[in-house]
Amino acid sequence: MDVYKIESGKAKPILTSPLKLEKDLQKLIERNLETIFSIKFLSSEYSTGEKHGGRIDTLGLDENNAPVIIEYKLKESKNVMNQALFYLDWLIDHKGDFEILTMKKLGKKVDVDWLSPRVICLSDSFSKYDSYAVSQIGGPIELIQYRYFADNILILERIDSGKSTETTAKTTVGEERVWMPKDHLKHGSDMTRALFEEIHDYILNLGEDVEEKYVKNYIAYRTIRNFCCLEIHKKKLLLYLKLLPGQLPDPLEIGRDVRNIGHFGTGGFEVTVSLPEHIDEAKRFIKASYEGIGSE
Repeated sequence: MDVYKIESGKAKPILTSPLKLEKDLQKLIERNLETIFSIKFLSSEYSTGEKHGGRIDTLGLDENNAPVIIEYKLKESKNVMNQALFYLDWLIDHKGDFEILTMKKLGKKVDVDWLSPRVICLSDSFSKYDSYAVSQIGGPIELIQYRYFADNILILERIDSGKSTETTAKTTVGEERVWMPKDHLKHGSDMTRALFEEIHDYILNLGEDVEEKYVKNYIAYRTIRNFCCLEIHKKKLLLYLKLLPGQLPDPLEIGRDVRNIGHFGTGGFEVTVSLPEHIDEAKRFIKASYEGIGSE
């Protein structure tokens, strides 16, 4: 990836500035975990005990209440997938430990989403075999490539991620409830389901990095983090986007500021779609949120 700074109409290359230690990368991400990934920090170098004999680099809880493991590699590593699967197995076997840690750190009991645990592997490069393995495993493992440049510029790019498998015929995983499209569509009417289909297709076609996640109270669309949460109701769709009020013109007045109003989805700008003529304006807001995540 080449990065340039434009000065007086001329392109000046910005050179990479490699980090020296994995710990430097870890500290940088942990200090900015909520800004970059919308993940609440829980623990650093978390011991998996004598039996497993390891230390998880970073533990967190994402904006959809899913547990997250982050592992850092300065360079491409042959062990990244094995390590990711090892720690993911540990996490599933130690739900109680994770929930206790969450309660201690956040000061409250959280309804952890055990259907969608995540392992984020952060490295400056991955092999084609890593990408292939992730596409076959599906779901929990995400590969994020980083580049650190002079002038303290950090660029993150999701290389590959298993797509959601929540649309399978299963309705439970162990004791956990699997939320499926039909669980949300049943709340709508013929009209709002038709509106949903058009918006749903539009969002998924924004880019190959877009992923959808069905949870109890909303449908989340994300890349590295959520950019749109959607609720289906009888008379309307509600969209929650990561935009600030006034960032875009709103001639139909379908948006409002809900940063200080309780709601289920993430994002402080609510868009109401109740008529077909609202669709085009809603799409403008969605695209802006997708392209400018973090502007909220």
